[in-house]
Amino acid sequence: MKIFTKIILDKNNRVLKEEFYEYSGPLALAGIHHTYGAYKSAKLMEKQAKKEKRLAEKRAKKQKKSGSKKEDNKKSELDPNEALSLEFITNPNKE
Repeated sequence: MKIFTKIILDKNNRVLKEEFYEYSGPLALAGIHHTYGAYKSAKLMEKQAKKEKRLAEKRAKKQKKSGSKKEDNKKSELDPNEALSLEFITNPNKE
């Protein structure tokens, strides 16, 4: 039985080059292995998707945080038409 290790075809599916070895015995012991290179592009795409998801979550969290700070700043702004009370001057954190 021929166990092919490499087959190169042209655009018309004609064999240009083939590498193989002869093997006799159970096929389970023939040494068929999947290589890392076969799954490399899929793994890179998964990694990129995870990275983009993580960055999007960070951006959303940062925008939410900066949005709440803006609201807090609006609350603590002084009204120019209103007089300052002694309590406000001595305890500015009190709302």
